[in-house]
Amino acid sequence: MVIVGGGDSAFDWALALQPLAKSVSLIHRRDKFRAHAATVARVQALPVEIIVNAEVTEILGDGKVTGCVVVEKSGATRTMPADTVVAALGFTADLGPLAEWGLTLDKRHILVDSTTATNLPRVYAAGDIAEYPGKVRLIATGFGEAATAVNNAAVAIDPSAHLFPGHSSDNG
Repeated sequence: MVIVGGGDSAFDWALALQPLAKSVSLIHRRDKFRAHAATVARVQALPVEIIVNAEVTEILGDGKVTGCVVVEKSGATRTMPADTVVAALGFTADLGPLAEWGLTLDKRHILVDSTTATNLPRVYAAGDIAEYPGKVRLIATGFGEAATAVNNAAVAIDPSAHLFPGHSSDNG
């Protein structure tokens, strides 16, 4: 098993798969990780090979994964056998045309208030693209922001709508 990445997802995969796989290797392009330090320490305590300053440049196999090619920053190349390669890679937000809309930005994120409203009337943002003080970048946070955005947008569209639509269990 080869896991590519250095964030929470990569380390969570390593923790989950280490007891099940014959071997687990984690490869990251830098020598610093974005994962929580406690999770990194837990993985480091396991028989997981952690290779830093390296990138997977090729997946080997013909219809079935047999391994991957890893190139270290030093230029050294090695072929690693693997039945599975997990790409637990992050991404860089690209605002594309949104960057030209006149939204207030913080690097590659759209600034919002507690209602997820942007500086433009009736424009809301939620999830990875949204930014506000104290933001915790988790999937659960994005889901909550989406619900907040939808309910606040509904009131902006129809002022007679209720901000809080009630609990789903209230409908019987």
